[in-house]
Amino acid sequence: MSEACRVCPARFVGDAGHLLGASFGEFIPPDAQGHLINAQRELLLAVAIIIEHNASRSVTKPRATRSRRASSSARRPDRVKLE
Repeated sequence: MSEACRVCPARFVGDAGHLLGASFGEFIPPDAQGHLINAQRELLLAVAIIIEHNASRSVTKPRATRSRRASSSARRPDRVKLE
């Protein structure tokens, strides 16, 4: 992951935190603010890991999908009429 990709989400969340912190800081206790900052950090880490995981995957051709009728007939044999 490039450095620019890591900075953009962090900057966005940081700016939002500063905007909300100025107006809501007096309503949220300091302990809760610490918990929220830790949760924010964990969410950003999870997003970064997901992005890195998906970026490392190789692109393959999509599998051919069978129609519902073809897949069900492949699983079950045809009924045999008894005389």
